[in-house]
Amino acid sequence: MRRGLVWTLVAAACTVLVLAAGAVLFVVRPIQYGDAAGPDPVRVDIPSGASLSEIAERLATAGVIRHPFVFRHYGAAAQFDRQVRPGEYEFVAGEPYRRILERLREGDIIQIKVTIPEGRTRREIAAILHRRLGIDPAEFLRVTEDPELLREHAIRSPTFEGYLYPETYFFPTRTTAQDALETMLQRFFTAWTPTHEERARRIGMTREQVLTLASIIEGEALLDAERPRISAVYHNRLRRDMLLQADPTVLYALGGIRRRVFYSDLLTASPYNTYVNRGLPPGPICNPGLQSIEAALSPAPGINDIYFVAANDGSGRHVFSRTLTEHLAAKRGADRRSEARQAAKRAAEDSAPQPKRSGSKSD
Repeated sequence: MRRGLVWTLVAAACTVLVLAAGAVLFVVRPIQYGDAAGPDPVRVDIPSGASLSEIAERLATAGVIRHPFVFRHYGAAAQFDRQVRPGEYEFVAGEPYRRILERLREGDIIQIKVTIPEGRTRREIAAILHRRLGIDPAEFLRVTEDPELLREHAIRSPTFEGYLYPETYFFPTRTTAQDALETMLQRFFTAWTPTHEERARRIGMTREQVLTLASIIEGEALLDAERPRISAVYHNRLRRDMLLQADPTVLYALGGIRRRVFYSDLLTASPYNTYVNRGLPPGPICNPGLQSIEAALSPAPGINDIYFVAANDGSGRHVFSRTLTEHLAAKRGADRRSEARQAAKRAAEDSAPQPKRSGSKSD
């Protein structure tokens, strides 16, 4: 009788141990090793202010976890409940619950790489953001000319043109038009230092004027080495109260298109057209890079040129002149080189083997 009782107690104890071990494995395994299967990868949007219970249900619905009860209670015990950052996340099958919670705490959200090249206008940037992030171009343009935002950031230009710093960014998937603007603006004010402000003051220019001149230099220069010399030409013209006659300002006045400037364009009625208005335009005509900003602040010394023209020899260089006579001669040379290059191109196209037409007889 006593022996039977002992065996019964032993069996009960074993059962309790097995159940306890099973419970521990049920809890510990997904925390440490994740669930065995599931979709791979899957995106889950975590809204701002979501509780651990809400997050657990979203993850379970998406198939990222199988045991929301375990996830929720482990997260609370490990004090993750008030550390989750909102955003869109991407998870792979088998991620441990511990790692999932760590990623939620770190804000390891999906980010999209967006490159803003130097010299792009805000309209071109709006198109880039629309392609990469789905931001409404009209909404982006609206925020870039919002008077209240301009006052808030102490910007005296008509728009944020010139302040949308060219850079490679990593934006969250839920980035809004204003988020993108603020990110680019913050990057600009990291690049534009108090030293730049002091250098602008020493040459008698405001920040807005420096950026406006830098944007023209950006529109003209193809070779980095020429930026300071192009800057010197414009500084010389400003000192002499001459028209800047910068083709990129005409194109900006026409809506920011990129094409050859025709003589008929030079009379375009716009405050941005430097062929009809003296001095700098009312604001930047694109968003210049740091090299053009540096060139605007530090024109090449000892340069007396007041003209330049594209050499049209395929090198991207310009021919600089001090007098109108020299400039007109340089322009004629550029026109001859352009005509020669076009003739060579046509000759090459004419001599290239032509594809055989479908259905033609062979020799």
